Amino acid sequence: MGRVQGKVAVITGSGSGMGRAAALLFASEGAKLVVVDIHEANGQAVVDEIKKGGGDAIFVRVDTGKEADLKRMVDEAVKAYARVDIFWHNAGIAGPGSIEQTTEEEFDRQIAIHVKGGFFGAKHVLPVMRKGGGGVILFTSSASGVKASPASPSYSIAKAGLQILAQCIALANGRYNIRANAICPGPVQTPLWPSFVGRNPEVISPADLEKAFLVKVPMGRMMQPEEIARAGLFLCSDDASAITGVLLPVDGGFLVT
Repeated sequence: MGRVQGKVAVITGSGSGMGRAAALLFASEGAKLVVVDIHEANGQAVVDEIKKGGGDAIFVRVDTGKEADLKRMVDEAVKAYARVDIFWHNAGIAGPGSIEQTTEEEFDRQIAIHVKGGFFGAKHVLPVMRKGGGGVILFTSSASGVKASPASPSYSIAKAGLQILAQCIALANGRYNIRANAICPGPVQTPLWPSFVGRNPEVISPADLEKAFLVKVPMGRMMQPEEIARAGLFLCSDDASAITGVLLPVDGGFLVT
């Protein structure tokens, strides 16, 4: 308990799935939460749950593909809590399938939500962290950003971009006591999962694709949102004080197959 006691944590995409699990876990470990999501009802429900448990949280509605929203996110966090210690950019979408079926608009949205969200979120949070004496930036990447995905190359490109971005930030900001890492989940049982396995139904059915995924997971099961949240908590806590520029798979062994 108390591994992020008194820290201010901004988590995007925390209205559901992995982000929700992370927000609730961080709050239980003593953090003040800035719950960020594009879906207001979901985000406010997480804030209400945190407050019901005795925690402290606010909600900010943000489209992570828009720099103005990301700046406002940081401004609102500072207005409420005077600092930001943790920025976890977790928001994401499954997106389209193969190259042939991907439109320019869909490709741009992939890059905007994932890469622009991480890049411009970091742009606006880094000065606040430097002023506060340090901090931690974490990106939710994916095993599909490490191992090429034939099912959705635009998703793989976007998630790979977050990995190199984390390492760029780690290189440039270590002297300010700011760490940056990326977490790489494998298949996770979240509300977004059906969108992943349903991207190419004309090629393979969602049920068959899920089976194909799990065959490649040595542990033989889906990951749970809470497992990703616990790994993220470790990377954002002082237990990981010497860890920066790391890409951490949390995938049941998917990447070693």
